[in-house]
Amino acid sequence: MEKITNKRILTIFTLCILIMVPFLKFFSMNLEMFGLINNYDFINPAIILYVSVPFLVFIYIKDILDKKRKLDIYDYLFYILVFIGIISCIFSMDKILSIFGKDFRHEGFLSILSYYLLFVNWKENGSNEDIKKFLKFLVIIAVINSIYALFQMYTNFDFVLTYTDYDGKMASGMCGNPNFFGSLIVTVLAIVTCNFLIDKEKLNYKKILLLILLFVSLINSESAGPILTYIIFLIFILVFIGLKKQKIGKRSLVLFITIVITYLILIPLNNTFVVDKEGNKISKNETSISSIKKTIGSGGNGRLKIWENTIEVIKDYPVVGVGFDNFELAYPNPKIPTGIVMVTTNEEAKTPVTSYYIVDNAHNVYIHTAASTGLLGLIPYLLLCLFVFIKGLNGNSKLGILLLSGFVAYSIQAFANISVIQVAPIYYIIMGLILSIKEEPNKTSNI
Repeated sequence: MEKITNKRILTIFTLCILIMVPFLKFFSMNLEMFGLINNYDFINPAIILYVSVPFLVFIYIKDILDKKRKLDIYDYLFYILVFIGIISCIFSMDKILSIFGKDFRHEGFLSILSYYLLFVNWKENGSNEDIKKFLKFLVIIAVINSIYALFQMYTNFDFVLTYTDYDGKMASGMCGNPNFFGSLIVTVLAIVTCNFLIDKEKLNYKKILLLILLFVSLINSESAGPILTYIIFLIFILVFIGLKKQKIGKRSLVLFITIVITYLILIPLNNTFVVDKEGNKISKNETSISSIKKTIGSGGNGRLKIWENTIEVIKDYPVVGVGFDNFELAYPNPKIPTGIVMVTTNEEAKTPVTSYYIVDNAHNVYIHTAASTGLLGLIPYLLLCLFVFIKGLNGNSKLGILLLSGFVAYSIQAFANISVIQVAPIYYIIMGLILSIKEEPNKTSNI
């Protein structure tokens, strides 16, 4: 029997979080689709995060005691983030929501704490072999989601969970929402793209096919934020690799041609083959580019207005915020009337039905963090991201640059997206692994 070590326990719980949290969410959505449950949130996937917390705390404390290591700046940032999180819970509008999170979101303090613990534990326990395994595992997750997304877009099987809005089908993979799917795909696509560009070996057509698959998924998500993120990322990575004085001209050209050809083929293909479950063709009049223009023209589908209102919330709760997942309570949402609802069976009685759009997230991770935990919570969070980014920029190893690519992509898309429990843990693990890399002094770039 192999010895049970801190590293082994950390690996087990990390895999449970990366596999079981999105699986439970996806599984419960399918149960709802087949009518086996009335609400997919009857199964709370965040339970995995809650259970993981005490074990991750144990690993962290035992590591310090066993290794007798000195605390560093990241440990202190971790302590500050946890302390501010506790204070925010104490002064939150709804303490239960702040601790456990609200329905469907579940990003209360316990979930956020599990993210912090993943980061700080992998910072100390990560190795090059762990990074290689993690990156391969991320690609596998993205490929599985992408294949499922192809079924969503180009088949009408009853057993396939689809996401449809007024524009037609949108790929959501196994993430439940196109925006969340876009967050996952652009993070992994950035890593795969960087790996393709800096690969020293002969052009590998398997990697080109992987690029195509992930790019198709990104376009089919119809999520403007992640698509714009990929464009910005491409500019960043080409400049960054150029500053590292690496010759990637040929591969850059191949990448550009692959992306353009894939896009030009995909758009008419979608207009021809996107069908609903009844077999009816759903024709989209918009390309992804025109969809982005529409999103920008509408203020990010209302995001600019949400950000404007959120700034007012931050002004009202500037120090420790409203509390985790308490955003909905402080945001100027419409007041929903309560009372007895009269139901009539008379078909001639045309009673208008009023719908309400409730905003429960700022749709910007950084602004949302400020609203949730105040400026006291935002500042150490931004410092952590900044320090990780600087460490990644100064790194010379291939693995470090691949991780930096995923970190940059997720960080950019976070400006117009939300943090969700089925994707966010990946970001924090990436941060921890970036910091785990031990660079050899005076060593030149080996990418």
